[in-house]
Parts: sequence; structure tokens; C-alpha cells
Amino acid sequence: MYYKIDLSNYTPRETRIYLEYDKYNFSPYQLESIQVELDNFKDSYGYGNGEGDRKPWKNWTLDDLKYRLENNWTFYLIGNGRDGLPLPVIEGWAFIDWNRKYPYLNNRYVTPKFRKSGLGNDLVWLRCNEVVKRGLNTASIRLDKWNTPSLSVMKENIFTEIDDI
Repeated sequence: MYYKIDLSNYTPRETRIYLEYDKYNFSPYQLESIQVELDNFKDSYGYGNGEGDRKPWKNWTLDDLKYRLENNWTFYLIGNGRDGLPLPVIEGWAFIDWNRKYPYLNNRYVTPKFRKSGLGNDLVWLRCNEVVKRGLNTASIRLDKWNTPSLSVMKENIFTEIDDI
């Protein structure tokens, strides 16, 4: 399900510290950590257990990451540097595709170890903060009904269902 996010009255929120990338300039440790999590990503949502209501899995790759960053996307990474965490650690990530009518918030992912900690919401709000920082007041997002944790942001009264983005 696609949603338009009305940020016209949105007040930016505090979120966890994150790293923001608009160029493909990752350390070898970060790339290795991202690849490990990409490998774990598919199984972490049960795509391999025969659940019929989920879409077939299409993984993005490090090559896709590079392409996106060369084509007006931004990648947000949480982990790799937060106090108290050994390196390399990936807690979660998300993208904004700035090429659409409304900036598209997509590919939000929280690693299994850090789920149920509010990190998924932080990944939504940090991107809303970025949209507002750029002087825009509307974004779009896809939230799938099967992904119950991702729907927790819906309690905010800024989401309106739309047909497509």
C-alpha cells in the first residue's frame, strides 16, 4: 500500500545518530557488514517459509546501492560508530529516492537484533526530517500490511493512502 505523507505541519523529531550517504564512499568494513545483512535480509522476514501473502523476494545488491547513490538517492545507515557498539555493526538502513513527484522513502530495514527498539520509526522520522530540511512538505512511502511492525508509524495522522507513486 502506498501512502502520501503530509509534512506541512510536521515538527522534525529527534532520532538516533545516523550516517548519510549520497556518494558511494563506504569503508571496506561497512560494505562487508551491509553485504552480510543483505544476505540475512531475505530470511529474516520469513520469505523462505512458504507464506503466500508476501511478494517474491528481490534483493538489492551493493551494485544497486552504488547505482542509486549515483542517481539522486540518499542512503541512511544506523550503526558503525555508535558508542558502545563494536565495529562493524549495522542496526538498520533506509533510502530516499529523490527522483519522484514526492521523495520516496523506501527499503527501511532493521536488523533482527535491533527490532522492537523504535529504530524502524526512527528510520521513518529521520527521512521525514531530511525532506523537510530540503524545503519540501510531502513524501511518499510503501507500507505492506503483512509487515506489522512497519505499520506502527500509521498512528500519526499524516499518512493518506494513494494508488501509486
